[in-house]
Amino acid sequence: MTVTRRAEAADLAAVNAMHGRCSPQTLFSRYQTGRSALREHEWARLTRQGVSWVTSPVHRPDVVVATTHLVHDGAEGRGELALLVEDGWQDVGLGTALACWTLSQAPFFGVREAVVVTTRDNRRMTAICTSLGAHVEPAEALGGTRDGTEDGGDIVHFVLAVPEEATPRRVRGTCGHASA
Repeated sequence: MTVTRRAEAADLAAVNAMHGRCSPQTLFSRYQTGRSALREHEWARLTRQGVSWVTSPVHRPDVVVATTHLVHDGAEGRGELALLVEDGWQDVGLGTALACWTLSQAPFFGVREAVVVTTRDNRRMTAICTSLGAHVEPAEALGGTRDGTEDGGDIVHFVLAVPEEATPRRVRGTCGHASA
């Protein structure tokens, strides 16, 4: 069982410790580049330009096992949703639950549409987006192609619908197991 709370500047060390426990493949899937940690100014941007959360095991609040970000992308009412889930916590529904919860909170932060930018071969994030009814955004305006890809077809933009009203709730497991 986990607990998720708003991220703070002081969480950077625990977040970077989580990065150290993630495989290179997991980190590449999240950042689309080689990276092993976040710098202080990068963490500050993620926690100030939008909203970020950290997830910890309920009995280990000092250990971060996932980060979730909803960062305004410059377009009115639009934010980029990004997740990083430590390898040992993947494939148990945590990423899907965090994405669902983030979408339910998005209206509180003025976000009406969430975009996920990922690689086409990121099967976990693609599955999350598909399960949430995302559609692929045509990336022509971003220098990409009509099918929503850029960078030679590897990067894809998924657009997720945000509920019109925020729905504060606790989420256990996946979206289908949310409880008020």
